[in-house]
Amino acid sequence: MKFRYIFFFYFFCFTLPLFCAGSHQLSLVDEIQPAIELSIQENYNSAVDYINNFIKKYPDDPSGYFFLAAIWQSRMMDFETSRWNREFYDHIEKTITLSGKQIAVNSENQYAHFFLGAAFSYKSFQLARDKKYLSAIRIALKSIKELNKTIKLDSSFSDPYLGIGSYLYWRSNITKKFSWLPFFEDQREEGIELLQHVTKCGKFTRWAALSNLAWIYIEEKNYALAINCARQGLAQFPNSRFYLWPLGDAQFKNRDFSSALETYSLLLKSVTSEKVNNRYNEIVLYLKLGQCYYHLGDFDKAFSACKQVLEIEPDEEVKSRLEEKKQDALKLMAKINYSKQN
Repeated sequence: MKFRYIFFFYFFCFTLPLFCAGSHQLSLVDEIQPAIELSIQENYNSAVDYINNFIKKYPDDPSGYFFLAAIWQSRMMDFETSRWNREFYDHIEKTITLSGKQIAVNSENQYAHFFLGAAFSYKSFQLARDKKYLSAIRIALKSIKELNKTIKLDSSFSDPYLGIGSYLYWRSNITKKFSWLPFFEDQREEGIELLQHVTKCGKFTRWAALSNLAWIYIEEKNYALAINCARQGLAQFPNSRFYLWPLGDAQFKNRDFSSALETYSLLLKSVTSEKVNNRYNEIVLYLKLGQCYYHLGDFDKAFSACKQVLEIEPDEEVKSRLEEKKQDALKLMAKINYSKQN
């Protein structure tokens, strides 16, 4: 769950930077902003319509195609599906092509370097989701190279640090066991500092940085800071799933089971209200609710939630991924029965 939302929020970073490349590009940034808010609120269809109209007005600008690709990818991660895979790859490749053309005309085009790096980042993540790991790593390195070029062209440009800081932290977190080797330097603190900088200086990426920091603080077991980041996001975008997920998990890991129960209940209501529902998130949330009820001593509700985990029939595309959740539900039911007897 965690990595899905980390990478989902990259699209905020890579869509609304504060460019210093000219008034035309700044006006495009302002014009595309309503679609961002629609996406944060999970109003994807309206966001797609908005961006399609943007593309009609600016067919040679890479930002519209990139943002449309980002919406397709965000929807796939949000709903745990691959149904928009082709749409994503079509639009991300269009972004790469148009950005490359702009760079060929002007090698110091910050705008083009930024969207090229953004497109590589998204392509890298999708390749990883498709289990093409070597290709994903190669493209990820190209992404960081382009983002660093963007900063080199304007050192006061803060927003790309979200992507770079996120990369530094999560790469280091994955390889921290090998940090004593020269090629695996632990840069987690540097990554966190860059993200903290973005929350203060990023014009359009503050909300992305807050979300990513929430997940990072959970990983670092600093649950109070994670909850604070998530609540700041929810204050701006009430009931957004992209802040409710880290809030609920931070509350649960902090053993505040009453608050976690409330947050997971809001998420369940949100998930089941969507027309697109392959039942993955629904099953995950029933298991989390069961765990909360168990820790609160409400064994009957905990058992009922576990029964939902077992009885809900998910779509074929996620069935194998949910086997572990169903086994966890059976184990919890056994613990509930034991607790009732003792």
